[in-house]
Amino acid sequence: MRNFFLWLFLSTFLFSGTLELGSDEIYKSKPYMRYALASDMNETYEMLEDKKWEVDKSSFNTFENRDKSYWAKLEVKNRSSETKNYYLQSENQFTYHIEFFLLKNGKVVEYIEDGVIAKNKEREFNTNHMIFPLSLAPHEEATVYFKIRNYNKIDIDFSLVSKEYLIDFYQSYNIVEGIFFGGMLMIMFYNLFLYFLLKFRAYLYYVFYTFWLTVYFAGLFGFSQRYFPEFTWIFYISSGAFFVSMTLFVQSILNLKEQLSKINSLLNIFIAYFVVATVINIFVLEAQEFVYAQLLFNLFFTLVPLYVMLVISVTYYLAYVKKETIARIYSWVWTVVSFAGFLLPLVYLNIIETDIPSDYIFQFLMLFEVLCFSFVLAYKIRVIQREQAEQQILLVEQNKLASMGEMISSIAHQWRQPLSEINGIVLNLYVDYRKEKLNEERFTEHLNGIEEVTSYLSKTIHDFMNLFSHKKELEEFSMLDVIRSSQRLAVISFEEEVSFLYSQDINIQMFGYRSELIQALLIVINNAIDASKQNNISAIISIDIEKVDDMISINIEDNGGGISEEILRDAFNPYFTTKYESQGTGLGLYILKMIIEESMHGSVKIINKNQGVNCEIRVPLNMKHIREKNIF
Repeated sequence: MRNFFLWLFLSTFLFSGTLELGSDEIYKSKPYMRYALASDMNETYEMLEDKKWEVDKSSFNTFENRDKSYWAKLEVKNRSSETKNYYLQSENQFTYHIEFFLLKNGKVVEYIEDGVIAKNKEREFNTNHMIFPLSLAPHEEATVYFKIRNYNKIDIDFSLVSKEYLIDFYQSYNIVEGIFFGGMLMIMFYNLFLYFLLKFRAYLYYVFYTFWLTVYFAGLFGFSQRYFPEFTWIFYISSGAFFVSMTLFVQSILNLKEQLSKINSLLNIFIAYFVVATVINIFVLEAQEFVYAQLLFNLFFTLVPLYVMLVISVTYYLAYVKKETIARIYSWVWTVVSFAGFLLPLVYLNIIETDIPSDYIFQFLMLFEVLCFSFVLAYKIRVIQREQAEQQILLVEQNKLASMGEMISSIAHQWRQPLSEINGIVLNLYVDYRKEKLNEERFTEHLNGIEEVTSYLSKTIHDFMNLFSHKKELEEFSMLDVIRSSQRLAVISFEEEVSFLYSQDINIQMFGYRSELIQALLIVINNAIDASKQNNISAIISIDIEKVDDMISINIEDNGGGISEEILRDAFNPYFTTKYESQGTGLGLYILKMIIEESMHGSVKIINKNQGVNCEIRVPLNMKHIREKNIF
């Protein structure tokens, strides 16, 4: 029986309806709050004497009362012998308008307006939270009234905290906000730089997403209303703009237009919804038509989960059905963010309670997302570079194949004469034998003739096989051998006589990619012969080679008449050609530049000189050292 009376006494003390302050730094006010519905928008605290106060708002949180304000009442008593300076603090961001009345002995001693449409600029602490001061003398009592207008009449979870507590709290909180906004700005400018560097559209959409997300947070935390009150419309725009830019980013990074056109069209419908809903929301907020804002709010929180489920489902499909690595990473990130994002509204709606401020959760959740996406975009650079490298290899191989058909035809034409010579030598051998004139000297002469012709054929086919080899291995070779091979392959395709002039010493040893260097030189020599042929000039090609520090400089000069400066500017552009379509693809000099600069880490320059064009190619003497530097 004694335990029963003890329980009754404690419950009466705890739920007496008055919050009694002692020595603690923080008190929860929610158990002591009482609520009443406002009769009209202009109702004042003087009209509250006959109000019926409820422990919750369920009786008047109905559709009929959807656009009405409500009152919250809190009675506080200082039961200590010291003056207490406290603050009622809340981070709830869904409050349109709140009026704070502090009454002592039935008289208002403090009145403050706050909320989205009446942000209090005179807060003692420079914070985005709603803060209302409450000072009580020893054993003094006070009554606090709140007149509130907000979404769904959500409970505003006020904490009664001491000044010392707030000072410590906001020191940490300001550091968190600095990290968040600093991180967002760094990520935004980093991805903007990558966009200008790579011209990959997904980066631009991501920059817009990060920008509008930052603007949204600036408005959500009260900075726009406090520092830029005339630009609050930008905050309203941001609430839809970051969803639009995020959707465009998803469509671009996952290439949905090509892979899943129907899903892409469905996301376009969501984009249209975000745009229309944002425009309407701006209008109703400015007109303070909160009943329509409430409907938009409810619709938004109904459609966004569907939107999120659609995006995550697409990433999982692409990740585990289409086996895409990028989509797999996105699926993991969005799963984590969506799960935490689902819990966050429950915290805001006071369904889930946590000691961690929901602002912290929201900030770090978004920062985690944009950081992860930035890392994935950085990985995307590697994927793009790998694809570009594969494209370049494909272009080189296509160029080789394009040359192959011409060369096979030319080889067949060129080999007729050597084969005829062999046939003639064999016939002379037979005639000498029949006439019994085949002595040792004559026999050796015939064999030497056959050997000389077959050696020419063997060198030609060796050069041909090396040129079209798919191996890309470093090897040591002589520049004399490379020049000779390029010359033999070049003249195969031309019936006209071509004269080659060489520097005194071209027999320089180097370590690099022999086949690719032959192909590069072949492109230059073929262009030189083409130019001479077009101008009806007998082709004279000078080749000069010298060592310059740790590089080899190869200068190839022709007498083809030169080219105009306008054409020279575009010479290395892909698909640029001055020939008819049937005579050229415009890829020769582009592939030359790609082989020398990207594959061999050298340089190539073309200028007009004397009566023709001079092409200077510089490549490292030893590619092994270059490759080791790139690896490490």
